[in-house]
Order: sequence, then structure tokens, then C-alpha cells
Amino acid sequence: MSESQKKYSKPRFCIGQLIHHKLFNYHGVILGVDPEFRSSDEWYEKMAKSRPPKDKPWYHVQVHGGGGTRYVAEQNLELDPIVGN
Repeated sequence: MSESQKKYSKPRFCIGQLIHHKLFNYHGVILGVDPEFRSSDEWYEKMAKSRPPKDKPWYHVQVHGGGGTRYVAEQNLELDPIVGN
């Protein structure tokens, strides 16, 4: 299938939304979104231990409190329940 024929899942979150990571229990803000996984296979094997799907959206997240940025699969995120968005 060519790049132009791919169908992407619509992202659930938008840039600027506050989120909570369901597995690692941190809060953050969405900085960007990729329609599918866009890092290396090496990174995926090392970092994505739960093996989330590569064909769903992935997010660039700034962790609250100076925790740096993370690349996170959509299935591991939810709207921040504290803020309520």
C-alpha cells in the first residue's frame, strides 16, 4: 500500500491537551502527534515493552514537573482526570 493510500486512525488527543499516562502514572501535555509510530524498530523493541500497535497514533508528550519528553502510544493515554480538560 502506498503512503497516499494509507488510512490513519483519527487521533483522540490534540496538541495542548493535558493527559495522564495509564501505565506509568505521570501527567503531561501533548506537544505533537504522529498518525502512526515513527521511530526506529530498535527504539520500539527497547522502550515499548507493552508492544502497543504501530498503526495507531503516537504522541510527543512533555511530562509535568520537568520530567522531559516522551513518545507514547495512544492506548496508554487518557485525558487528565485531575484537570478534567
